[in-house]
Amino acid sequence: MEGLTPALLDRLLAGDADVAVVSCVPADEIDRSRFDLRHLLDERLLVAVSREHRLAGRRTVRLAELADDSFIAGSATAEETLLRASLPSGFRPRIDIVAAEWTGKLGCVAAGLGVALVPALAARGTPADITLLRLRDEDEPVRRVYAATVSGRTGPPAVDRFLTHLTREARRFDRTA
Repeated sequence: MEGLTPALLDRLLAGDADVAVVSCVPADEIDRSRFDLRHLLDERLLVAVSREHRLAGRRTVRLAELADDSFIAGSATAEETLLRASLPSGFRPRIDIVAAEWTGKLGCVAAGLGVALVPALAARGTPADITLLRLRDEDEPVRRVYAATVSGRTGPPAVDRFLTHLTREARRFDRTA
């Protein structure tokens, strides 16, 4: 089941899930007294722009260069989106379109309606009419991705096998990203 990290962690605590793949930025650490976290990878965020966007020919961009652009995000409040990890001092993105699903966000970007931050894990599904730009080092947020389980709770044997498989695949992805 897909969801935001807080909701997925709530599902774990409620016993509705045995494992959740969650993410956080260094400033928003997950409570390790309540959850066992298996680090899978550190993921960078990219900026998705349409092929016609004025910066589409570039390889890297600063967030400040997008100050006049409309952002497409999962919430109208930047602090509740992927942007929270990378807001430079004084930068407030103008979020004009709220779309929960990646297909909707990327469709809006492809149509030239705005720009969006995209996690590297989602980059492989990016349509051909979108350009992905790297953020300059000064702005580049890193999300830590973990497999979370509830501390002290023993799961079924399949959970251990799943975690082993998940860790192996995350390492494989990390080498190809």
